[in-house]
Amino acid sequence: MNPEVQKHVEYASGYLDLKMLEDALQETDAALALEPHNPRAIAMKSAILWHENRLTEAEPFIAELAELNPRDSGIWINLAYIRRRVHSLDAAVETLQHAFDANPRNALAHFNMACYRAVQNRPDEALTLLENALSLDPKLRDLAKAEPDFQPLHGLTAFQKLISGEA
Repeated sequence: MNPEVQKHVEYASGYLDLKMLEDALQETDAALALEPHNPRAIAMKSAILWHENRLTEAEPFIAELAELNPRDSGIWINLAYIRRRVHSLDAAVETLQHAFDANPRNALAHFNMACYRAVQNRPDEALTLLENALSLDPKLRDLAKAEPDFQPLHGLTAFQKLISGEA
C-alpha cells in the first residue's frame, strides 16, 4: 500500500475510535483519492458510514469490497443486511447467496437466510436453514431465541425443539 494512503487509513481508524466521524471520512476520502480501489480504504469508509447508519451511502463501498473479495462470506452477509434495509428482502436473498458460494459452511449465512425465509413465510426452508446454522455454531441458539424475524415460527414445534436444543 502506498505509504500516504496507509497514513490516511490509519488516521481514519484513529478518528473512528475517537468518534470523530467527519474527520475519519475526510481521511478515507483522501486515501481513496490516491487509490480509489484500495480495499483497506474502502473498508474503512464503509465502516464509518455504517457506524453513522448511512447505509445507502455505505452500500456501494461494501459492494465493491465484496467484488474485490468474492470468497469472503462475511462481506456478502453485511451487504445482504444493507440491501434488505435499503432495497428489499429479495435483494438481500440474492446477495446472501454469494455468501453461500464463498463458504457453504458459514453459520451466519445459514442463520440470516433462515431469517429471510421465515419473513417470507417459507417455514420449512427457514427451519432447515436454522438447523444447519445451529449445527455449525450452537452459540447462535440464544440469538435465534431473541430474533424477531423468527416470530412467524414461534408456534411451530420444530422451532421450539431447535431453540431448546432438543432437535
